[in-house]
Amino acid sequence: MSRKKSPEKAAPVRHRPSIARTAGEFGKVYRLVCTCGRIGRDWYAPGPAQQELEQHVATLPLIPEAQQCADPKRHDRRVWEPCAVCERQEPLFDLALEGSES
Repeated sequence: MSRKKSPEKAAPVRHRPSIARTAGEFGKVYRLVCTCGRIGRDWYAPGPAQQELEQHVATLPLIPEAQQCADPKRHDRRVWEPCAVCERQEPLFDLALEGSES
């Protein structure tokens, strides 16, 4: 008996870029390192590595407004990551509109 495997949804790639400082051949070097596997070049100053990090984040796809996180620090989300907690919340009614209807 053989079972057919159901098609599994691929896990989303999580991006957590950072600047790593390591020892290079001629002193300290700075490099972009991301959990997606992206590794930048070695730089002898942190500025170019930071620019490389910003370019990497800028290339990430935009997420729909409904999936954006309202409280990224509490929900452990970055600007470029969808938030399952905020996505499932119902919108609150607008108190300003309700009070003006008299």
